[in-house]
Amino acid sequence: MSTEPILLVAVIRPDMAQADAVADRLRLMRDATREEPGNIFMELVVGDEDPTVWYMLENFTSREAWELHMGLPYVVEGNAFLADKLREPTELLFRRPI
Repeated sequence: MSTEPILLVAVIRPDMAQADAVADRLRLMRDATREEPGNIFMELVVGDEDPTVWYMLENFTSREAWELHMGLPYVVEGNAFLADKLREPTELLFRRPI
């Protein structure tokens, strides 16, 4: 069991015709995640270079805390809601602090 913090950048490419619905759901998921004991930080941002690419910046106390997060009902339901509203699947970039 790892207790090392984990950083994650989720690269999100919404169908811009459904951008409002995607943003609303991502904000709900972000706000709920911020209440999780294993969450340190979570923010949704838009890319300067390409405003059609969004990023969810996430920091959890451990990989296990992130895995627990991924199984929570609001995450599972949110990801199912988003599935047909994205141009391509979300890319997950895991990082560790130095």
